[in-house]
Amino acid sequence: MNPGVSWPLWLLCILLNAGCVSADTAGQPLTLPDGSRYSGELRDGLLSGEGRLEWPNGEVYEGEFAEGMMDGEGTLSMATGDTYQGDFIAGRFTGEGIYTGSDGTEYQGEFVDYDFTGEGQLTTADGDIYIGDFTAGVIDGQGTFTGADGSYYAGEFVDGAYEGYGIWHNDKWRYTGEFAMGYFDGFGERVDVASGEVMEAGEWAYGRFRGESQSEQQRWARKQRVEQALFDQPAVLQKALDAVAAHNPQAIDLYPVIVAGDGTQDVFTLEAKTVQTLLDTDFSSAGRSLLLGNHPDTLGEAPLASNISLPIALQSVSQKMDPEQDILLLYLTSHGSSDHEFYLATPGHEFLGLAAGDLAQTVNNLNVKWKVIIISACYSGGFIESLKAPEHLVITAARDDRTSFGCGDEDTMTYFGRAYFEHALPTADSFESAYTRARELITEWESEEDFTHSEPQIYAGDAIVEYLPQWWSAQKR
Repeated sequence: MNPGVSWPLWLLCILLNAGCVSADTAGQPLTLPDGSRYSGELRDGLLSGEGRLEWPNGEVYEGEFAEGMMDGEGTLSMATGDTYQGDFIAGRFTGEGIYTGSDGTEYQGEFVDYDFTGEGQLTTADGDIYIGDFTAGVIDGQGTFTGADGSYYAGEFVDGAYEGYGIWHNDKWRYTGEFAMGYFDGFGERVDVASGEVMEAGEWAYGRFRGESQSEQQRWARKQRVEQALFDQPAVLQKALDAVAAHNPQAIDLYPVIVAGDGTQDVFTLEAKTVQTLLDTDFSSAGRSLLLGNHPDTLGEAPLASNISLPIALQSVSQKMDPEQDILLLYLTSHGSSDHEFYLATPGHEFLGLAAGDLAQTVNNLNVKWKVIIISACYSGGFIESLKAPEHLVITAARDDRTSFGCGDEDTMTYFGRAYFEHALPTADSFESAYTRARELITEWESEEDFTHSEPQIYAGDAIVEYLPQWWSAQKR
């Protein structure tokens, strides 16, 4: 469809006189050169006034025209079943109007060039209702959300997610406070609706309350365990590094370093252990892989993952490798922030986040040549630019301005980790082809849940693209 077509007076007159455009003085439709059919008013040889225009692909516009274009009040019915009803200006749907989607979605409010932009109300096919300020199709600014499940939110939105200060409640309890990326995040309190009793008040992170819900004795025991792990770290880290085997000069060896950043949730540690097992089994890295994690189950066994331990671990592992032929695989899984920091925390203690620039400095300073860096976190695409090098392959779970999914308390692997390591890699013929398959799977899963697509990213340096097949062809799959 090209709703902006305008037939100039001189051209339309020539076409009419030459018989290229058929028209009947008795009011029969006018057939245009592209096969479109028009019924309605003409002024000075142009579509103007009230009319109906039908495109060959089945799309139809009924309403007002001016100088050959949709202009004024009208209704545009798309071949997909979607309709736009309201104001058209110079062929574009702009102003007040109503959009009705073929899936039952409806938006009423302001539009700019077919996008929901301005004040409006969006009702999804599932019955969820968003009211507020929209930008480029998503709610952004002040607004409200009324869920079909009975939940309600009033406050600030950023790119469709709760972000800033707001109030969320259902029929059982109410949260008032700060939000980030759709999670309770920052200072807030949760109150029982029926009794008015404060259930938790204090700091939250990624939807999880950090402290006050436990007894004083529990909090003391947890802190003591973390402090003991911190005190023991030099010995724990050295023991783990000593166990990493030296390279085999007769082969190209893979050295995986796997980091589970957020130890306050099970999902990242479960994923890290799964990835380590898969690589050790399918890619012969047993004895050369290293796991760093912050979960209570691994305290005292695996080194903690922090801005101090990770550079030490990478430097030590790189010294076990052949710097010209072996391959370092660094896999990081955790939450990520919109300013591109990788989240590191253990229960009762939050480490400094790992910034993209700091990670790049650590990785780029290693004496090994070939590196595969894979990051599963929200906004992880923001790490790519500083990691670019001819000898580097970088894969991320999301675009630099998108969230990724699958990191809830009920999950055992993130969407990306499951798609890439469980589904794609075991049958792939390269890291790159595994990425392509994983991206397809993730897009399917996100579409089924009606999530905004995370759009995983990849950067492949020219040198490593040529080098990796030498190692890959030798693998016993």
